[in-house]
Amino acid sequence: MFTRTRENETSTAPQIIRVPKNIQKDIQERGFHLYKWISPDEVKLSIERDFLSALKYVWIPLAITSILFTFITGLNPAVFFITIILGMSWVFAYLLFLSIRRSRLLSKSAFVIMTDSSISLWGKVRKLSEVSQLKSDIDTVSETFEEDLFGESRLKNSKKWLMQEVMDQLFWWYSTIFNMFDGSSRIRLWNSKDSAGWVMLILALYTAYIAIMASIYFIWVLFLLLLWKLFTWLNTAYLIKRGQSVIKINQLFWELDNASEDIKEQRKSLKTLIWKAQDNEWKDGLLLEINAGIESINTSAQQAVLEVLSLRNTISNSRYKDMFSFSVYNGWIKKQISKPLEDILSLLQSNKEVIENSLEEIDKQISSTQKIDYISVLKLQKKRLKMQLKTINEQLPMLENSIASLR
Repeated sequence: MFTRTRENETSTAPQIIRVPKNIQKDIQERGFHLYKWISPDEVKLSIERDFLSALKYVWIPLAITSILFTFITGLNPAVFFITIILGMSWVFAYLLFLSIRRSRLLSKSAFVIMTDSSISLWGKVRKLSEVSQLKSDIDTVSETFEEDLFGESRLKNSKKWLMQEVMDQLFWWYSTIFNMFDGSSRIRLWNSKDSAGWVMLILALYTAYIAIMASIYFIWVLFLLLLWKLFTWLNTAYLIKRGQSVIKINQLFWELDNASEDIKEQRKSLKTLIWKAQDNEWKDGLLLEINAGIESINTSAQQAVLEVLSLRNTISNSRYKDMFSFSVYNGWIKKQISKPLEDILSLLQSNKEVIENSLEEIDKQISSTQKIDYISVLKLQKKRLKMQLKTINEQLPMLENSIASLR
């Protein structure tokens, strides 16, 4: 099922999966993207929204019922409070049930894994051409949390509008009760002299009802916060256990991105130092900086190799191995790690040739001159170059082994 696309959508993805360009780019470059769809915060927001939605529908029926029972029992305040508490207890039971269901839904839909050929959701792996099989699952999550896959959440706006509707409803009934004083009002209930007293009594009970409901609301928010923290902890533990491999894969990709940036920066710094050293005949303490730079690059290279091997091993042993395009992955590794290291290797090899040629030239100068002072300067320069050559000869094999390990 292929349809029209928007500017920020892939031209090959089915309509129910509208992939933003930044995610497409990520998949094209490294063959993998972990999308964090639903968060514990959104679970909490969805319960708050449902609580307001429940209030919207039970507010007036519960107010009428509690006030009516209070009149029937001779204005017994205990009946008034008990009616409200019993009514809201059913609401709380319903919301608690929803909280458990939402937490289970979070554990299944927190992460969406995409590659250039497949998608994984709810523990199900499907080819992109078969993504219609996941439509009901995607729709369930999208409707529950008011957030399309790769879209923006609408929960905050939904909660805001529901809150406004509840407040409008509250003040509308205040206005209705006050209008009972107006003799021309169509909703005036009594014509007797006692009608004003009855209206004031209803008004007082309604105000008490609002105060109780407001207290219940804030108690519920506090309870929900504690419940949310518990469910978040349980879900996090579950996700770490159940989705450990995909979280580890994403973490290793992130670490390799950082390693790549570090190696590129080190390459740039080393290149600058070598140029400076060649210009001033290896003076001014640059030798130590260059040696430290080469050793640091080798340390970074070895760490990157370990991360690459760990990532490859983790992917191969995960349930997602059939989703991965290893040709894309290998191309990403070459671009991010292998190519910068190969550039550094080429730089060091070129520098080695320059040093060897310089040593030959210094030997010729020492043989051809009779000036003792000049010979001392040349020997000092030769000593520096030999130290540099020794470091390069020691570090080159390690760098070559690192590059070979990536192939």
